[in-house]
Amino acid sequence: MRIARSRGFTMLETVIALTLLAALLGMLFAGLRTGLRAWDAGLARAERADQLMLTADFMRRELTAAFPWRLKDPTAVRLAFLGEREQVKFVSLRPAELGGGGLAFVSFAFEPPAAGAKSGRIVMRRAFAAAAATDLSPLDEAERFTLLEGVTAARFQYFGNENDMTAPEWRDTWNVRQRQPWHVRLDVEMGDRKLPPTVVALMLGEEAGCFEARFQRQCVPRR
Repeated sequence: MRIARSRGFTMLETVIALTLLAALLGMLFAGLRTGLRAWDAGLARAERADQLMLTADFMRRELTAAFPWRLKDPTAVRLAFLGEREQVKFVSLRPAELGGGGLAFVSFAFEPPAAGAKSGRIVMRRAFAAAAATDLSPLDEAERFTLLEGVTAARFQYFGNENDMTAPEWRDTWNVRQRQPWHVRLDVEMGDRKLPPTVVALMLGEEAGCFEARFQRQCVPRR
């Protein structure tokens, strides 16, 4: 009698099948990894865009409420506003969201990258505006709050005029004692990406810091 023998896969066929299966699984996981990376990159871009929008909106609200505070000086009128290329200091009328309330000294500054770092950051300081203050030095000791990281360059500019006889213009610094600028502009770079400029109009003029009595008119800080 002839014995029927069942024929199975040979070793070569098994190896070929496993090789093809491994190749298909590798392609599948490679595509999955690519999709996950694209998803993570999209989320990172969205979070970065949200952070930029929140930072710009926060700074715009603070600068819009810049108050023409008169520093304590019996000899001259000096407004508490100092604009530099990488820093601006002023008095904010807006209620503080980071603690405290009422008028406050506020500064926004760009801190360049530290040694070995690729990027810097934009930070904020806030301090109580004491009526006896003669300058903005309380901000130097105030705690820093990071508003935006990953900044490689930032520049403030100021638009206005020193008096009614001169034409307004953009400048890198503002140290006019008796006037605030009309607009403040912030340009930010993050790596090779230059963001659209943020331009803020200061809503309160110098007259907002004055009050009139029956027999005299004085310009003093309002409390």
